Amino acid sequence: MDSREKFNSVMSSDSRTQNMKSEFGYWAGTVKRWFRSGLPQIEGIRPGVLDAQLIRGSVPIRPDSNELVDKNIMPYFDLDPYLAKFPFDISPQFKYRVLEDDKEHKIYIDDYGLKQKTIKSNASIPMVIDHPIKNRKNFYQYRENYNDDYSSRLPKNWQVLVKDLKNRDFPIRLGGNPFGFSFLGRHLMGEVGFMTTLYDDPKLIKELNGFFLNFVMDYWSEILGSVDIDCVVILEDMAYRSGSFFSKEMFEEFMAPYYIEFIDYLSQYGIKNIIVDCDGLIDELIPLWVKVGITGIFPIEAVNNIAEIRNKFPRLQLLGGIDKRVLFADSNKQAIDDELKKTLMLMKTGGYIPHIDHAVSEDVTWKNFVYYRNRLNEMIDKS
Repeated sequence: MDSREKFNSVMSSDSRTQNMKSEFGYWAGTVKRWFRSGLPQIEGIRPGVLDAQLIRGSVPIRPDSNELVDKNIMPYFDLDPYLAKFPFDISPQFKYRVLEDDKEHKIYIDDYGLKQKTIKSNASIPMVIDHPIKNRKNFYQYRENYNDDYSSRLPKNWQVLVKDLKNRDFPIRLGGNPFGFSFLGRHLMGEVGFMTTLYDDPKLIKELNGFFLNFVMDYWSEILGSVDIDCVVILEDMAYRSGSFFSKEMFEEFMAPYYIEFIDYLSQYGIKNIIVDCDGLIDELIPLWVKVGITGIFPIEAVNNIAEIRNKFPRLQLLGGIDKRVLFADSNKQAIDDELKKTLMLMKTGGYIPHIDHAVSEDVTWKNFVYYRNRLNEMIDKS
């Protein structure tokens, strides 16, 4: 079976099929460090890539893509490509502008209108200095930058790409950053601005979600009508390690109606795998997602009890869930083996693709990763 066939078979909860051998991705700083620790370098990381940038464990949708994808770890362990991210753009397509750029940092305004700052010596995500939407007036002005010319948002040489993807051997996902019914609003308004507006102007949040839901459905119809997508991802990241920062009542009022409409829309295109991407402790949120029609979750960070999730939701698709901390320098083979025992039990239930719970960080040593990945590959081969 090729990687695409494996993905769809596992997601259908067929416990008899061989699982995927995959990793979601690695921080660039991790790969750079592993080169110095023994990872054979087939292809280097191009100049200018910051340590905090994600190198995906997938293949590019098209050969001429500039996307950062793994060219070294995948062949070393004979891994399957992870879900490839289909390119989409729901920004107002503002012109990218650099305001400051020196040896220490860069300040710029991106295509969403966010003013951001990156520290070049620090492996961290950019710091947002200013958000484009602060009130209702800003939102109305912001949405004026959108039109119904969806074809301009499709990848170049669209018809050629559609033809090339028909017989592909790797799975494709549509969605992710920044599309989600809490994440996108927080992305454009900031955490504090979004959360306080839930109380101060709840209608504005509903208008924002309604606007982007309709825009995405119209836009993605251009894609879904031509390309057979294997999975849709909705990004939320609406929990910390102590739990959700949305109550059940807030979810049902501000998010559930849009989930239901969106999932009904996806069903018209035969999309069977609808995954929520959410970090943190999500035990309060899973029942809410399942109720509106979500079929799976990712990356199931170690703060969650994945075995308990499986017991409570036997048909829920699970992706990730392996605690990266057992691969840190102060760990050992026994700790890794203990973690993988849990993984083996979950694989037997079907509907589970095991990999590190999110991108592999610089704390993970090459030595421990080699032991972990070889052991997991052996388990998959024998299962």
